[in-house]
Amino acid sequence: MLGIAFPLAGADLLVKSSKPTEAWAYHQRSYTWLLLSVALFIGLALIVRITPLVVALAAGVLAGGLLGNSLSAAWNGMEVPNPLIIVGSRGVVAFNLADVWVLTGIILLVLSLGFLLVRHRSLIRSTTDVTGLAERLRDPSSTDNR
Repeated sequence: MLGIAFPLAGADLLVKSSKPTEAWAYHQRSYTWLLLSVALFIGLALIVRITPLVVALAAGVLAGGLLGNSLSAAWNGMEVPNPLIIVGSRGVVAFNLADVWVLTGIILLVLSLGFLLVRHRSLIRSTTDVTGLAERLRDPSSTDNR
């Protein structure tokens, strides 16, 4: 996960430092947001320990976005610069690469976890029996029938 997160966060930070951001294009962040981002990052680090590689790749993309925006906020007085601007006929959208990584990571994580659950649905005996699912996902050939 970190092998993906660090380069993506680095690319985001490089763009933010090299492309000027107009004053109106900064997003205010709170310390609560920063704390929740760190908690989500830790949660992603834990989830990749029990799931296949495809989930780890998706979590790495999401973690790269979290890391990029969290570091930007911490270094810029809890404001995240958004140097990428799209002007349309109905308005303006300001964003950064970390935002793209977060959205892409969420989509990939939902799709990969959904695919994983559908693929291994036989390991879940009922909707109320999910005890030990992580162990059964790690070793689907296990004959342990708890």
